[in-house]
Amino acid sequence: MKRQKFWTLAALPLLAAGATLTMAPSASASATDAAACTHPAWSNKDAGSGYISGSSAPLRTGPNEGCPTTATIYGAKLYYHCYVVNSAGNTWTHARIDGTQINGWIYDGNLNDNGATKPC
Repeated sequence: MKRQKFWTLAALPLLAAGATLTMAPSASASATDAAACTHPAWSNKDAGSGYISGSSAPLRTGPNEGCPTTATIYGAKLYYHCYVVNSAGNTWTHARIDGTQINGWIYDGNLNDNGATKPC
């Protein structure tokens, strides 16, 4: 069973000391998101399957929120291939939508059972 990572808010000491935080312009945010969209190797190592935990969830081209969406899943069954831990410490499962050849990455927090159990 894989482990989820939990992070504490490291910015509190800075805020208490009077530091100010600024937002980057949207053009910089897009460049950061695009740079964060990696495409790690994957293979079908997991025999598991599952469903999304909410009403819909995006299937993406890479294991990061900044990656483009391949499809939006509405209650379809997913067949799991494997998982990775992205640069933010979150686990993402590579999966295929049942009855299709559509596959991609889905954030494990969107899955009813935390996704694949085999690392890529």
